[in-house]
Amino acid sequence: MVEVALALAITTFCLVAVFGLLPVGLNSNQASIEQTAAANIARSIIADLRSTPASTTGTSSSLYGISIPAVGTAGTMTASPAKILFFYSDGSSSTTAITSGLATRYRVDIGFAPPASGKSTTAVRLVISWPALANQNTSTWPKTFSGCYETVTALDRN
Repeated sequence: MVEVALALAITTFCLVAVFGLLPVGLNSNQASIEQTAAANIARSIIADLRSTPASTTGTSSSLYGISIPAVGTAGTMTASPAKILFFYSDGSSSTTAITSGLATRYRVDIGFAPPASGKSTTAVRLVISWPALANQNTSTWPKTFSGCYETVTALDRN
């Protein structure tokens, strides 16, 4: 009888420890899913920007309609995002946070540091934050969010 009680106590202790780790594992899994989705959105936007031909008058990307600064214009990374896009969980995009009553999941802020005269590289800053409605101010980079993915890339504008 003592052996059975001791075995039950050990089993109970182990099960409590395992059940205590379940929420940590689920939160880690959810964060991983969010970051993977954000990285895929960033990859898609960067591919769209890189496939847009360079122009001396400025141009817009074909997939997301992002205006890229003209080659040869001087500038620094803007204090406010040049373009804000919103994405749903399925990867579709929108220019507004709420469309047809459905709220978007990700907010993408895009900023440019156009190349100086004689240079050919445009720096692009992408900040992807979620949930999209956490920061309603569209004139500044997001400061309020539960998760964020940020990257800076360069566009060769030759």
